[in-house]
Amino acid sequence: MAVTFSKHGGLNDEAWKVIDTELSMVIQDTDTEKNKDDELVKALFNVKTSKKFGEKQGSMTEFGNFIEVAEGDNAIQDDVQMGFSKLIEHVQFIKGFTCTREAKDDGDIDMMKIAAANFVRAYKRSRAQFASDALVSEGTEFLYGGKSYDKTTGDGKGLFATDHLGKKTGVASQCNVFTTALTSSEQLYKLANVGRNFKNQSGNVMGYTFDKIIIPGNTPALEDLIKRILHSDQIVGSNYNDINTQKGNWELIVDHRWEAAAGTAPYILMSSEAQRELNAGVFYDRVALDVANEVDINSRNLKWSGYARWSAGFYDWRAFIMGGAQNGQSLS
Repeated sequence: MAVTFSKHGGLNDEAWKVIDTELSMVIQDTDTEKNKDDELVKALFNVKTSKKFGEKQGSMTEFGNFIEVAEGDNAIQDDVQMGFSKLIEHVQFIKGFTCTREAKDDGDIDMMKIAAANFVRAYKRSRAQFASDALVSEGTEFLYGGKSYDKTTGDGKGLFATDHLGKKTGVASQCNVFTTALTSSEQLYKLANVGRNFKNQSGNVMGYTFDKIIIPGNTPALEDLIKRILHSDQIVGSNYNDINTQKGNWELIVDHRWEAAAGTAPYILMSSEAQRELNAGVFYDRVALDVANEVDINSRNLKWSGYARWSAGFYDWRAFIMGGAQNGQSLS
């Protein structure tokens, strides 16, 4: 992501010049390290940059099918309308840490380096936690850091809802949240079939393939079952000499920032194809980590400040299905 170092203030103080350079190098090195939190954000969202206060995405309803007309007749004019639109606004996040003059005088540079590295890791962890909270929660809002953030899609419903709307008259509402627990491969192919038959705003079947399973990091029984389903040659839990139709169809993502409530085992199915083509869920980096520091004249401490802006939201719901939810429909 490339940490930006803003102009440092107050570093004409000779006592801190060498240490400032060393800590800056630690921050840069930590930023370039391979990190599971960075990988998680990329796995859950389309990650993009932005140069605006927010990003809006609109849509239009689809044309109907071509049908035969008599020789010499005019073309049939479709009623194409503006579809749903959604604005995702970026928010700012600021964090700081202090290196004391006393620690510097005592040569405690190693602890300062640890603090600098952990500062960058906290930034990466925060992005991942924000992304995870945005995706995995039910309802029209999600909580992060004690504050509520919007997680509705273009139709005004929460990402996971039983009554997603069509734009054209006569398009029935659709559901992408189910209370059914995952106990066998049967739920997978049934939910994948539900997703394949999602309709667009005009009522046309979209035909997307669902290929990712996202689960919390604290559901070991669910994780074990899914791994057996995904890798067994035959049907899991049976003596049938038959093929496992789900083998090779799915990628398992264990979201280590998602902690399921005790006694629950929710899971999310995602279509990489729909995620990409519909730009369904997006994480925007408006400002990557921007670091500045200064020597406080009163305490003689070296103070660091990190500033960042990001956002996460959903333009379309059709790339996601939740199962094992607290509220939703039962899968028949």
